[in-house]
Formats: sequence, structure tokens, C-alpha cells
Amino acid sequence: MPGGMLRGLLCKVGCKVQRRAKAAPSWLDPRRRGPAGAAASAGMATLVKKIIHTAKAPAAVGPYSQAVLVDRTMYIAGQIGMDPSSGQLVPGGVKEQAKQALQNMGEILKAAHCDYGNVVKTTVLMADMKDFDDVNEVYKQFFKGDFPARAAYQVAALPKGASVEIEAVAISGPLSDTKGNL
Repeated sequence: MPGGMLRGLLCKVGCKVQRRAKAAPSWLDPRRRGPAGAAASAGMATLVKKIIHTAKAPAAVGPYSQAVLVDRTMYIAGQIGMDPSSGQLVPGGVKEQAKQALQNMGEILKAAHCDYGNVVKTTVLMADMKDFDDVNEVYKQFFKGDFPARAAYQVAALPKGASVEIEAVAISGPLSDTKGNL
């Protein structure tokens, strides 16, 4: 089959012919990005990423930050019931660990000039789903009224043998609450 006929047949069935393909814009090509990155060359505003750290919460037990703030959104790493001064899990079971994990989260929030009211989403990881009610009992002591969105999972294991780990997403700065559907 002559090349022109094959090319025509390929075009009819939706295949693209190489010679008709356009090159991607240079700002999409990672090889062509300058020091300012693709955002600058595309005319986008540069967002600031700030690492949040406090000695009042346990140091990370791996290669991660306690929290990262990008623009007004803060991503808080999972907190376990670890005493920041000893580096050990608090004794007393899942309720005490949940309480300590949420206190640790509170210290990270404070370091970013926030509080529990700034939290919009949490994820609760439990070593045993049977602890769900006990964790909820403690959780309600820290989050009052309009609760953040949340997911809860049972997992095979948690760092340091913890019973519970809680991570969060918060919005820095003032928030106004509204009731009802949008």
C-alpha cells in the first residue's frame, strides 16, 4: 500500500500521523524549564512552600516534615501518640494515644498560627477498627461543632507500634462558617 494511502487510512481510524503532530508548548516540556519553572513561563503566580516545625511536637520519625504550608493550605503529617520529650508512645492504650496525637497536632497548628477550627479534613488510621468509638470519644474533645471531613481506616500496622495515627489538612488564616447547602 502506498504511503499516502496508508496515512489516509490511519487518519480515518483516529490514529495520528507523526508529521502532523505538533510539539507541546515549551512551558510543558520539563527539559525546557528555566530556573523559575514552568509556572513563571506560563504566567502563573509562584506559590510559597513553608515547612512548619515545632519542638513541642515529636520530631518526624522518617524523611518528612511535621507540616507543609502551601499558600493557605497546610498538610499535617500523621501524628501518633508519642510524647515529644521522651520520644516514646504514651501509656494507657488507644484513648491516651489518640489524645496525645491530637495534642501533637495542636502544637503544629499553633506553630502555624492556627487551631483546630482551621482543620478541614482528617484521616484517622487505627490498628484495630474496634477502637473506633474510643477514638471518636477523644476526637470530639478537640473538634467541636462543625467537624472537619474525615476518613477512618484500619491498617495492618502503624509506626512505633502505635494504635492510632491522625493526619490533617488545614486552612491558614480566617475562615467563616456557613450552614446549609451551596
